[in-house]
Amino acid sequence: MTLKQLEAFYAAAMSSSFAAAAAQLHLSQSSLSKRIGELEADLGKALFDRRGHRSLLTAAGETLLPMARDILGAVNRARSTVGGSDGLQGVCRFGMGELAAMSWLPRFVARCRRDYPDLRLEPHVDVGQNLEHRVEGGELDFAVVAGWSSRPAVASHTIAEVRYSWAGAASQLQGVRMLTPAHLQEMTVITMPPGAGSTRLFEAWVQENNIAISRRLICNNMGAISGMVAAGIGVSYFPEGWLGPLHEKRAIRAIESQPTLRPLHYSFQCRRDDIRPVVAAMRQRVIEEVDFGALHPLW
Repeated sequence: MTLKQLEAFYAAAMSSSFAAAAAQLHLSQSSLSKRIGELEADLGKALFDRRGHRSLLTAAGETLLPMARDILGAVNRARSTVGGSDGLQGVCRFGMGELAAMSWLPRFVARCRRDYPDLRLEPHVDVGQNLEHRVEGGELDFAVVAGWSSRPAVASHTIAEVRYSWAGAASQLQGVRMLTPAHLQEMTVITMPPGAGSTRLFEAWVQENNIAISRRLICNNMGAISGMVAAGIGVSYFPEGWLGPLHEKRAIRAIESQPTLRPLHYSFQCRRDDIRPVVAAMRQRVIEEVDFGALHPLW
């Protein structure tokens, strides 16, 4: 039994497929399967039931899983404590939503490249529901997602709170001092697609306050949404920290609403039993760099 075999087994057990596990370990799928096969031969037990579309742990695999986690965790602690090196290598694939991409993602990537020059980063921008699914399946090492995951295999750690306010073109809001449900019935509301954290916030707000929205336009890009708002096509809601820059660049006017939008919480999400040092290191860097209110200058 070798550490590489245990790493291959653990990655496969935590991922949705052998392909996802192989990508996580930067191996070919055949190399991953070979290591697991060698481990099974050494133990004299099959660890995965490969008869279905997805390989599932056998009883022997379920028994080995917590032991493998403890062994690999001890190895990581030994490397960190005795070796004295926190350098990370390989590839880190992670997901963030549109809001992070337009605010603090560039600064986060720059920080990680300074701290871990041998670690290659691959950011993926998508809506929260898709990112959660990919974290659960082992395709992503972690994701920053609005809200908390309901998936048993995914752990959520709260990292930030974002407050939103409504905004529109000055011409569209002329004479309007307080945005009410009656106003919204006469306007087009522009939102991100279903599954995005900010859209779930809006839909909960509509349901809680029994508000009818007759016209809605869906767009998957926050920059495009701000452009359409500035053009007077409709109203939308933005992080409060964005409203000053959007007013200066695009003449978008903030307006108070009744009822107000509730805050949106964001979390760092990873697989619950993921013990790799890269996940812990990335979580700490996210906590230190997260700032959804800082609109990136390019926008």
